[in-house]
Amino acid sequence: MSGSLRDVRDERGEVTAVDRFGGGMVEVSVRLPHLAATALPGQFAQIRSGDSFSPLLRRPFSVAWTDGDSASFVLAPVGVGTRLLAALRPGDPLTALGPLGTGFTVGVRAQRSLCVSGGLGCAPFPLLVRALRRQGRDVTVVSGAARSTLLYPAERFRRGDREVRVIELTVDGSAGTPGLVTAAVPERIDAATAVYACGPNPMLAALARTLDGCATLPPLAEVSLEAPMGCGYGTCLGCALPVEGAGGVPAWALCCRQGPVMQIGAVAWDELMKLPPAHVA
Repeated sequence: MSGSLRDVRDERGEVTAVDRFGGGMVEVSVRLPHLAATALPGQFAQIRSGDSFSPLLRRPFSVAWTDGDSASFVLAPVGVGTRLLAALRPGDPLTALGPLGTGFTVGVRAQRSLCVSGGLGCAPFPLLVRALRRQGRDVTVVSGAARSTLLYPAERFRRGDREVRVIELTVDGSAGTPGLVTAAVPERIDAATAVYACGPNPMLAALARTLDGCATLPPLAEVSLEAPMGCGYGTCLGCALPVEGAGGVPAWALCCRQGPVMQIGAVAWDELMKLPPAHVA
């Protein structure tokens, strides 16, 4: 689902809650009435803490959840910008530009939905899971991380809905099943199960290879991609990613406009993996 730039607002809000999980992961909830009312699952906002312009550029984050007039974001302190955001406390100011980008396709005809989450790729799924469940879909979340402290809490995917199944995998075996998150995908793929994924681009590329090897293709397979986003609405061109073009020649698409959610088959994965990794700082 894609939004229009006509819906975008530069909105100032106040932090209402900060939940801290293992491994430094933080969920920040902010009173942002416009964003909370208009954000679609998979869309994002460019956010900045306080009134300072240092760092100059805002940081892009998926809208993880909306509740009343509040919107939530999931992040981890990996650079100067995210350290400032992770240090926020209730009552602190925050500005958000959004909603931005193209979100997930919720209206596809499918009986079941499989959400594949890797690490901080958990961010867009709570909002997506709620939208899918409101359509009566059967939802399974496969959540993976390097170790248990980096897993998003299973209940945060469910948000009180006990019918949502969460399957956890960790590379070191410290929680759930040992192994990579993609290992749990093939047995859950059929012609009635839509696939949605978000995580590091190498994980998404591995998922593309996994789906290529499945005997039955899902009716829909979409991924939310990472890219450096300076502006968030297509002016700076910093988030260009390679996609499949005519005659198999890679073309370019802007992650902030044609994405961040794209059909998995539309991405030129071999070319994408040649690019430097995207880091949110």
